[in-house]
Amino acid sequence: MDPLNLTALPPDLLLEVISCLPSRTDILNLALSSKVLFTNACAILYAHVHLGTTEQCQRTLSMLCSRPGIARHVQKLQIRFSSSRPTYFADINGITISTLLRELAPKLDALHTFIWDADEIPQCDEMWFALRMSCPRLRTIGMCYGSVMPDEHSHLLDFKNLRGFSLTLKYGYYIHHADEFQDALPFEGRLWDMLVRSSLNLEELHIFGGPLIPDGKVHPLCNARWPLLHSLSLGDIMLDWSAPLSDAGSKRPFITFLEAHQRLRSLRTSRTALSPHLIPSLDPSALSQLTHFAGSLEHLQALVPSHPKITHLAIEEPLIIRDLAPLIVTGVLQNLRCLTDLRIAFIFHSSYESGSLVKSLIGACPGVTTLEITCAKRPSFRVGTLAKSISALPRLRHLRLTLVPSGNEDSLRDCASQIAHANPRLHLFTLIFIPAWLPLSHTPVNFGFYDESGNYVIRTDEHGHPHSLSCTERRPALRLPFRFPSIPIPLAVPRLSFSPFTSRPPFLLKEMNMKTQHFLLDLRPGKRKRGGLGLVLERSAAGEEARMMTVLVALSGLALWSFFG
Repeated sequence: MDPLNLTALPPDLLLEVISCLPSRTDILNLALSSKVLFTNACAILYAHVHLGTTEQCQRTLSMLCSRPGIARHVQKLQIRFSSSRPTYFADINGITISTLLRELAPKLDALHTFIWDADEIPQCDEMWFALRMSCPRLRTIGMCYGSVMPDEHSHLLDFKNLRGFSLTLKYGYYIHHADEFQDALPFEGRLWDMLVRSSLNLEELHIFGGPLIPDGKVHPLCNARWPLLHSLSLGDIMLDWSAPLSDAGSKRPFITFLEAHQRLRSLRTSRTALSPHLIPSLDPSALSQLTHFAGSLEHLQALVPSHPKITHLAIEEPLIIRDLAPLIVTGVLQNLRCLTDLRIAFIFHSSYESGSLVKSLIGACPGVTTLEITCAKRPSFRVGTLAKSISALPRLRHLRLTLVPSGNEDSLRDCASQIAHANPRLHLFTLIFIPAWLPLSHTPVNFGFYDESGNYVIRTDEHGHPHSLSCTERRPALRLPFRFPSIPIPLAVPRLSFSPFTSRPPFLLKEMNMKTQHFLLDLRPGKRKRGGLGLVLERSAAGEEARMMTVLVALSGLALWSFFG
């Protein structure tokens, strides 16, 4: 057998070889080189299908309907689209996509996870019936409620034996059902019957946003018991605040719920669902396996003394920094010696150029491998300052930086180059420049309203030195001359979570057209623009030496000119 002929390998061995490729792009390029390779690579290429636009949904779903040999490999399918057109067009898109899914369902033999993440529920409710009857392995579903709610006999609430469930309330729900905030969700009884009585082995539950319930009632969640539950995310659901206690020594129903679920490893909560002052009432042995946590700083302060083994942390409420005020968060982070993933956001009311903020974070958590920092409202620090500071993190591999750039900040490409040179151990990083008017206190920053952004992958040589940067940069095609108004939402919105369900903000303003540019930036010194003005103006050690030599040569020339003149 020819050792270079991959198509001659047994299918199982060939699949193992393909799975070792570092990226899906490499797998796709290899698959397109041969029909045999494409047939074997389909199991990997189409295992997880994420569709993000209406055009992509219609085109891909139509292809899968006509190619059952490919559709049978789909294990996870996520439908995510939003329409900036009038409601009529949104309804047409929803009907078309949900009808295609109903036709495709009998061909999705391996499907185990389905997420519908659109602005409205599927207009074709028979889609849920087709998925339930045709996909025997489907055990995880994600759903959203918008301006239109499911009817009383919706097939969505007929699933049984679920392992994971996600519900997101979109902006349309708050606009069209504002008078129902004090009431439960329509047909909530059927919803909780499906989750509590028909899904005893539920492992993951995620509810982003949520209505308040009438006074004097305990939310059905508090009375549920799922022995295998390991991931829980809750929005603004009032669980038991108004419930009377039987005696002075009794605990709140939700506290009892947490103590009963000892397998919980991931917890995201809100102030409405869990007041920080109730956390000390938890039994010291409760949540012994907790490693992922997302909540407010007050939640973290109460939780850290008894749970120092948290590895993934998201402080969802932005911390307000005024002048050089000391950061309380660093004192809390110092107790998390196992922390590897940190996501945090700041709001600045004045410029903060000293860089001590980043240095304090690095000193508090030196073992992080993933770091996400958001700095809003005002310019905080230059990217070059951050690049030098994070070089003290030897294990850092992923970085996401979102900030308001200063007036003299370098270009996005130069900033990326500085980070790559100062931190060659990084695998990939993201830079996002946002405007100062972005209302971070109300909205996340990951929905497209930014000045420019870039995703970068560092490529190194055999010695570990960076030699090139794979870049994908996006900029608005048209600059907007106005500001989007800050839209207050009655309930807090999900910002960061560790769930497998990707959630969008509960409202989505009209997205701008973006120009995307893909290119490869050479980082090797010998390949830079050398000589003349290019090297003199370069912001690097070589540029500083060139400028010094230029000054010395100029001074020597002046000295010789004055001597002979």
